[in-house]
Amino acid sequence: MVGKKSKKNSDNNSSKSSSKSKGNGGLDEINGYKILPVRFASDEDEQANIGDSAHYLYFKQHKSGKDEDILMPSSRTLYVYNLPADTTERDIRRLFQGVARIARVIFHGVVGQDAIKTGAVTAHMMTELAAAMASAATAQNQHQQKKKQQASKNEEDVTKPVPRTRLLRSGACAHIVLLEDEEMDKVLSMKARTVQEWPSPNAEDAKSPLEYRGLARYIYEHRASRPPTDLLKTEVNSYMAKFEEAQYERERMLAQQQNVPDDDGFITVIRRGRNTKNKDGSATVTAASAEEAREAAKKKTDVVFGNMYRFQVRERKNNQLLELRKKFEEDKEKIARMRQSRLFRPY
Repeated sequence: MVGKKSKKNSDNNSSKSSSKSKGNGGLDEINGYKILPVRFASDEDEQANIGDSAHYLYFKQHKSGKDEDILMPSSRTLYVYNLPADTTERDIRRLFQGVARIARVIFHGVVGQDAIKTGAVTAHMMTELAAAMASAATAQNQHQQKKKQQASKNEEDVTKPVPRTRLLRSGACAHIVLLEDEEMDKVLSMKARTVQEWPSPNAEDAKSPLEYRGLARYIYEHRASRPPTDLLKTEVNSYMAKFEEAQYERERMLAQQQNVPDDDGFITVIRRGRNTKNKDGSATVTAASAEEAREAAKKKTDVVFGNMYRFQVRERKNNQLLELRKKFEEDKEKIARMRQSRLFRPY
């Protein structure tokens, strides 16, 4: 019995070591993934047990099916799984600070982002990457680029769409692209050190509103969605001025195209509404009587349905001629009958 029990225990230990292993001082590993524990820091559980408040991230080297993936090269790309819902690129950089330098982070599983948006974001990143590789920007080019960005920023409108904080789905993943290939070995050979602390939910050390967490995030979104009245008034006046300018330009272009034949000799018919405004911009409104309304309706009907096409005018004239001829024949027959009865006395 003792021999059987010891054999069973040895089998269990061997199966556990195959699924979960730990190197000499390195991170735990399970199914090829490195296990990196992080702790959500707070004032109350600073001395709490790591196992009670730790969140585990799983990462490994990214394996791409493509031979050459410019956006995510396999030699320096990490695949990280089970990210917290409020993870930002700044959090990832702080997590691997001192171990590796990060070029970019590509998140997957963003709430409210479908496959089309994900493809658009990837295409945008590819465009930026290709532009960066082609330009090989120097310090002078960067200075000129900053000047252009500042000039375009000054030309923008007063208000901008409020950026919303991005949330990830439960168990979301990301691809982390490192700067150099050598840094991949450093990350994979990380030692089992003190558990990393995840950033606390406050806005004091945040560089962007997108990094706000907890109450600070909700306060920011609440205030940002309710801008001051004077700012809204300025924005509305600016929008209406641009709209009226565009309308004036459109009417001017239509007036230039009116009664102007094209290359084939045809004249484009442009429908223009009746101008009901006075010189001061106000509109005049008058009441019409019932008789005037009926006459206007009849006249409008005759114009629209009677003289719309040339063949209709021609038919109407032919009908009038037929009526005249018919009446002339009737008068001619009447005169012939009167002569026969000797009752015709022209004088």
